[in-house]
Amino acid sequence: MKSILTAAAVALGLAQPLAAQDFPTGPVTIIVPYSPSGNTDVFTRHLAPYLEEKWGQPIVIDNRPGGGSMVGTAIVAQAEPDGHTLLVTTSAFVTAPAIQTSLPFDSREAFAPVANVGHVSYVLVTNGDSGFDTLEDFIAQSKDAPKFAATAGLGTTTHFAIEKFIADSGADVDVVHFKGGGPAVVSILSKETDIYGSSISSAGENLKTGKVKALAVLGNERIDALPDVPSTAELGFPDLEIKQWVGMFAPAGTDPAIVAKINADVNEALQNPEFVSTVTPLDWTLFQSTPEGFAQQVDEELTKWKALAVSQGISK
Repeated sequence: MKSILTAAAVALGLAQPLAAQDFPTGPVTIIVPYSPSGNTDVFTRHLAPYLEEKWGQPIVIDNRPGGGSMVGTAIVAQAEPDGHTLLVTTSAFVTAPAIQTSLPFDSREAFAPVANVGHVSYVLVTNGDSGFDTLEDFIAQSKDAPKFAATAGLGTTTHFAIEKFIADSGADVDVVHFKGGGPAVVSILSKETDIYGSSISSAGENLKTGKVKALAVLGNERIDALPDVPSTAELGFPDLEIKQWVGMFAPAGTDPAIVAKINADVNEALQNPEFVSTVTPLDWTLFQSTPEGFAQQVDEELTKWKALAVSQGISK
């Protein structure tokens, strides 16, 4: 009996690496729970060609915005756990559950964290013709007439960033939720809203052409991509250090060997000099992570943001 159990254990141990070696056996769909042209979508479209070359299979990027990223996230929670359906999302994965209490999945139980790929800074932006030359101008004018702030969706990191900005600055701002960073930037361009906490990649060419103006970086330091834009710490708001990470998840139950392979292949792509040179101008700080380390980070942040939502009274 002992020899049979030993043989079975050996066979199981061999089966997992072999399954991972065969992965993927067909096209891989990456769900991006935001609209096209937003920060996460742009990053994923830069990453996809490197994984296609590595895997020898096409990658389909499926944008599923809505619900503060939770619509697309729910699709992956219900997907077949074979590694062929993945989620690339933002830190909204840990902020949205803090205020959305009726999600159709358990964020801790329904996913296998694969990799934290990196983070970007947020920049408070306004329309180039808004008349706000500085963040101080915006705050002062908001008290004369209420202004509108865009977010990439209810419960997203951009939502929490704007709420923190309002709380710290005392600005009189009404919050308007959109289905991703792309539509939020469009609302700034159309003057439907007055301010938005955008990534560099979401604001894109609009920053270069002056259609969108950066008022401040949400953080303690200026960033290389916008060296002339002050940080919120410089302007008297030292606690407005908020960055957005982007990570990859698989459905819970995915073979750990497949998760490990995807992690290794993503980490390899993140070290590719061509890829690095492409995303660095977009203010990306890239990470090398393990599934275990990312899982611990996610668990800690789910607790952290829930506590903040309760303390600040942020709710759906």
